[in-house]
Amino acid sequence: MKKDSLLKSSLWISISGIISRILAVVYIIPWNIWIGPLAVNAANAMYGKVYNIYNLFLIIATAGIPSAISKEVAAHNALGRFDQSEKLFKKYSFYMTLVGIGCAAIMFFGAKYVAIVLAAGDMRVVTPIKYLSVAMLIIPALGILRGYIQGYAFISYSAFSQVIEQIARVAYMLYATYTIMILQKGNYISAVNQSTLASFIGATLAYVFLLWIRVKVRRSVTIDDIKTKDDLPTDETIDINFGSMLRSAIPFLLVDTIMTVLQLFDQTTFTWIYQLILHASEKTIDNLYAMFGFQANKIIMVLVSLAISVSASVIPALSAMVSKKVSNEYIQNFMRKIVQFTVFIILPATFGVMAISRQLWTAFVFYDQSILGSKVLIVSCFEAFFYCLFMILENILQVTHHMKKSMIYLAIAYLLKIVLQLPLTLALGVYGPVVATTIAFVIMSHFAFRLINKQFAIVDKELGKKLIRILIDGVIMLVVVVVANLLIVQVISDATKVGAIIVIAICGVLGILVYGFLSYKDGSLNILKDIRDTKIY
Repeated sequence: MKKDSLLKSSLWISISGIISRILAVVYIIPWNIWIGPLAVNAANAMYGKVYNIYNLFLIIATAGIPSAISKEVAAHNALGRFDQSEKLFKKYSFYMTLVGIGCAAIMFFGAKYVAIVLAAGDMRVVTPIKYLSVAMLIIPALGILRGYIQGYAFISYSAFSQVIEQIARVAYMLYATYTIMILQKGNYISAVNQSTLASFIGATLAYVFLLWIRVKVRRSVTIDDIKTKDDLPTDETIDINFGSMLRSAIPFLLVDTIMTVLQLFDQTTFTWIYQLILHASEKTIDNLYAMFGFQANKIIMVLVSLAISVSASVIPALSAMVSKKVSNEYIQNFMRKIVQFTVFIILPATFGVMAISRQLWTAFVFYDQSILGSKVLIVSCFEAFFYCLFMILENILQVTHHMKKSMIYLAIAYLLKIVLQLPLTLALGVYGPVVATTIAFVIMSHFAFRLINKQFAIVDKELGKKLIRILIDGVIMLVVVVVANLLIVQVISDATKVGAIIVIAICGVLGILVYGFLSYKDGSLNILKDIRDTKIY
């Protein structure tokens, strides 16, 4: 088996991430239709609250270990310590399975108290929390397996497992919802309960697939590749213990959890602010929270998947470089490529979503909410863009041994969010929580990049020119797509889901062609060639 290059890794994870996110967004169309317009906002609010809670337990259960495993396995393998990688996998698969069982028990037996603390006392979420607890039995082990395979630089297989997981999950969700709402004429609460069970089904199929891939990965390592303890100097052997792995994993855990923690903070404080200060009804709170906390969030997750793809490739690549003690100049050149590649991918994607925000809202939610919804989505795009930058920069900080500073920046971000939440929500309404989070990510990204640049001197005139060209290309694409959008809707009505999807397709293709042509003419497209042959290790 041939290891993946950095470009191939990012490409595969981007494709799988986008497919997974698109599936996670596209299923909303039939799901919302079958739930019905009267109950759709209540169902979305309920589902969003449940999954924010689930995501927190999910990240706690995996404890950042998959990213840490990826980093450690890549570092060991780069030095020929394949036997150490095997010990890591076996030992932490056992540990994390026990952790998963513990988290599942808390979710199942303590669902009522979890709802009181994390869902502002919304008792509708108690039953779906119990359904999701079943998935916790397998998710931690699945995370370990993904990190192990990524550490071997077979990232494409790890990425493909996410597609398998998402397809199985969405298929069961739609089957269950159609059966309950259409065939049995049931209620939305039962549909949401069954939809949450789909996570266990998807995770199980992905785990079986990766077990098969693990066999192929082990066969790819020859006897000559392996260095045992007898082959290594005494000071090169590493004692594998759970404490050291947790110390390596906790920073990744804190980075991975920040979006989930902030979303839980939003769903609790937003409800309290609107109940206790603004005296809004439960229906109004459900409608507004569903808008920014679930519907817009689902769409911008497509953008976030791009950042995850770059980040997942950067961690093992950079970790291997640090382990090999390559020159700062080599790392500097690598960092510049990553910065340019990140902006080249994420910026036009963000502009594209903003340009067709109203049609996206009509397609995935309903037309009668598209004016306010599209505005919420545009603001959420800024949040997503800076969250993407934050994720990549924070992971770079940790791999380059700036964990203490990384944690300080995280603390500053949380403090800013807490301080800004109340005044911005009162002043801006539904936009308030999103703007507060965006400001936190902007400031955190600034500090992180400044520290990285201080060590590696990434920024120079040449990089600045390249980034400006990418920005100009993105702005031109945005203007062209917006103008085209305005003209197209004069001919094709975007008031229906079919019409909105047609407009999205036309504008999407146009945006890709315009951005591709401009980046080809000014040389920005060359970044794909520059990183094509960059190996993970």
